[in-house]
Amino acid sequence: MIQLYAAVGRYHIEVQPNGKKIPIVTVGIKECALTIEEMVLWSSLIWNILTKEELEESYKRKAEKSGVDPNTFENTLQRMEGRNLVASAKAIKGDEALYQLLANLYVVPITSSFSTKVKAFLHLIFCEKVPFSAAKLVFQKESYDQMQQKVIHLSKQTLLSSAEILKCIETDVTDVSTSEKVLDALYDDDFSTCDNLGLFMRFYDHYREILEAVATLYLSRNIVFDKLAKTGKKP
Repeated sequence: MIQLYAAVGRYHIEVQPNGKKIPIVTVGIKECALTIEEMVLWSSLIWNILTKEELEESYKRKAEKSGVDPNTFENTLQRMEGRNLVASAKAIKGDEALYQLLANLYVVPITSSFSTKVKAFLHLIFCEKVPFSAAKLVFQKESYDQMQQKVIHLSKQTLLSSAEILKCIETDVTDVSTSEKVLDALYDDDFSTCDNLGLFMRFYDHYREILEAVATLYLSRNIVFDKLAKTGKKP
């Protein structure tokens, strides 16, 4: 069995009135303050898709540098999965595990201003010790292939899961700018719901190609993943 993990949520630093800085990850509309152990684990996963063994190795390496007990890995991982800060999926084959991991995660495109890119560049140089030749790549204009362009185009209009994006592309839907259009495009039958849509989408012809596009956008830091409280888009 192969088990894969990915980070969920959008990160920012909250500065309290006393000047103390607290790492925050927002999942859906919920803001989650992170402990140092959780920050070490979440930062190991963001823009990575790792097996449990790879994640544990990364966690322990970063934990030692941060003065965190490396033996806290299991408890921290379990706690973060319970808080929806980490997503995981297990399957016999790697591509099936990847599909199960991404299908119900929502895709959030990252739009970076120049100032944001400067901050990212400085962080890579001075905090991550990334060579200048590699760090300067943050200033390059994003270049997407055709499938990645479709994913970005759809995800910029409204919040869609990977499975919803897959169905839109397979059925040539390009306009999901309103909730009515989303419902008409994705839930126009008597059995599809936001909970079970992912079960059917893997049988589509191009699901691997679309899945690869989503995964590549995530690994190249062009999107992040999110989760929402169950709303039952369609009963």
